[in-house]
Amino acid sequence: MIDPHRIERDTFVARAEVHAELPSTNDRALRLAGTSTDLPHLIAALRQTSGRGRGANRWWSAEGALTFSLILDAAPVPAERLPLIGLLTGGTVCEVVAAAVPEADVRLKWPNDVYVAGRKAGGILVEVPHESPNRLVVGIGLNVNVSLHGAPDDVRRRATALCDVTGTPLPAGELLIGILQQLQTDLDRLETDFASVLAEWRRRCLLTGRCATLHDGTRTITGTCLGYDDDGSLLLQTVAGPRRFRSGVVEAWE
Repeated sequence: MIDPHRIERDTFVARAEVHAELPSTNDRALRLAGTSTDLPHLIAALRQTSGRGRGANRWWSAEGALTFSLILDAAPVPAERLPLIGLLTGGTVCEVVAAAVPEADVRLKWPNDVYVAGRKAGGILVEVPHESPNRLVVGIGLNVNVSLHGAPDDVRRRATALCDVTGTPLPAGELLIGILQQLQTDLDRLETDFASVLAEWRRRCLLTGRCATLHDGTRTITGTCLGYDDDGSLLLQTVAGPRRFRSGVVEAWE
């Protein structure tokens, strides 16, 4: 159960709305971003029918998934670290999931995916509203109690759900509260204690030591992942030497 009143009482969220079903929580957040005066503003859906991932990707979802978006004020975040919000939020979700499912290996795949027991369990989508560039919309999708047994074949091959890992349902409302509380702490640390945030990202990195193929929008680059640079960039050791990337998509790794 997701209780909006408890969210407003126990987290940094000023306004929370919970819907039985929405096409996309991020789409609703983008529409409200310019008019909402109570920030952070949370939009959650018990079922999301047209969730979006990065680029043209779609987020497969069914009832039992935890899907929500936050409208945030971008002003408190240092400008040079705004591109790291997706990675920061992914790290937040990793920490909360690892505490809830201690028997599983929980990893952060650059730049914004959460992997549990070697498969994708969640993802982050950060968007800037065109008409409100001083706001951020941070969307989070986490497979909590939505068993992947009924998912399409391609989803089952690469994804998992927490209930499938543990063999039992988890309290989605408690996970949501935990993520929101940890996110507030981590947003503060992004400015005041970035070294410890970076250390956690490095510890959780799914790709370190693996051969990864990345597309940066114009080129495809392959190299051994060296983890994160001091500014959160992804480091690859390529045939031409070490390269650092602030953006891009990791298409394959082994």
